[in-house]
Formats: sequence, structure tokens, C-alpha cells
Amino acid sequence: MTHQPPPNSLAAPTPQPADADAELRDTLLAAGLTEFARYGLDGARLERIAERAGCAKRMVYYYFGDKKAFYLAVLDDAYQGIRASEEKLNLDALEPRAALHLLARNSFHYHEAHADFTRLVLVENLQGGAMLQRMQEGDRLRQAALAPLERLLLRGAETGAFRQGLKAEDVHYLISALSAFRVDHAETWEKLLRINLLSEPDRTRHLDLLLQTLDAFVCPPA
Repeated sequence: MTHQPPPNSLAAPTPQPADADAELRDTLLAAGLTEFARYGLDGARLERIAERAGCAKRMVYYYFGDKKAFYLAVLDDAYQGIRASEEKLNLDALEPRAALHLLARNSFHYHEAHADFTRLVLVENLQGGAMLQRMQEGDRLRQAALAPLERLLLRGAETGAFRQGLKAEDVHYLISALSAFRVDHAETWEKLLRINLLSEPDRTRHLDLLLQTLDAFVCPPA
């Protein structure tokens, strides 16, 4: 006789097919991010991705189609990851300068904590952005990156916290540059210059540098 757990039992429910599908798809995306960030589109192997995800290679084709379509899905998911982290910040509820500092801190720490994302973006640049250009959701990604910053800069200009006429793409460039460079170039700096960009002393100093540079750029003269 099969024992049935009581209604209030803490036993985990049996995963439903849709949940299992979503979980495997997410696992494949994570495995694909690691592979594509390390080897690029041409060097990546679906066999290694499937092995890392613990499934058969055919499941990649089942969920994503061919290798290029899978790469695009990984790239899109990677960009959505950092944008999702920004949406949680509730920037509109903060004073403009505090909101900008929070956004910068988030970017700074996100790039280090998600080094494969940073490397994948570098890989895509080395490929001339060819695959990103094919992405149908490019406009959506652009809006997700710049629209919140545009609102923040406008609000800051209206209150006098920021200079007039600031462009969101310029501020986005500044934040991205000082967040991603230290991750992209950590190995060469350590081996060539004997400087560990990811060490705690440098991490703290470079975050302060980012915030001070932002203030110097966006705030009106005293």
C-alpha cells in the first residue's frame, strides 16, 4: 500500500512538466553562458554544454534550435540578467544622486559577480557585434538599459542635483567602462603589472573612483 503524505506535509511537490522544462532550459542557458564566454561562438561545443547541464545534446536543439539561435538566447538572457538586477533597485523612489550611486554600485558588483556575462560581451565585441545585430529584441534591450537612466538624469536636472543636458548613453558608458574593465583585464594586469584589480583594497578604491568620477561628471559646479 502506497503511503500518501497528509495535506499539510512538508514533502516537496512532484515537479510538473512545465516546471521541469523551464528548469532545464535555465540550466542550459547557464551552461551555455559559461561555454560561449570561454570559447566564443565558433569554439563552443554543444557536447560540453549538454554535459555541464546534465542532459543529452539533443535537448539543446529541442529548446533553442541550432547553435547560433542558442547563442542568441544566451546573449539575450545575459543582458536581461543585469537589467533585472537594476529593476529591483527602485531608483525612482530615491534622491537622484543616491539613486545614481546605487545604480553604479550595482553595475560594479554585478560585473565582478557575473564575470561570464562580462566576458561574453567582450566575445561579442571581438566578433564585431554580428550576432547582437541579428537579435530581434535589440531595441528592447537598449530601452531597458537607457530609459531608467534617462528618467533619473531628467529628475536630477529638474531638482538641481545634476547638470542640464546630460546624456544617458554617456553616463551608461562611464559606469560600464569602470565596472567591466577591471574584470576583463584582471589577468593581464596581475601578470604584467603585478596589480590584482579584484583584490579587496583595489575593489574599494576603484568603486570610490567610479562614484567620484560620476559626481564630477553629473553634478553642477559648487
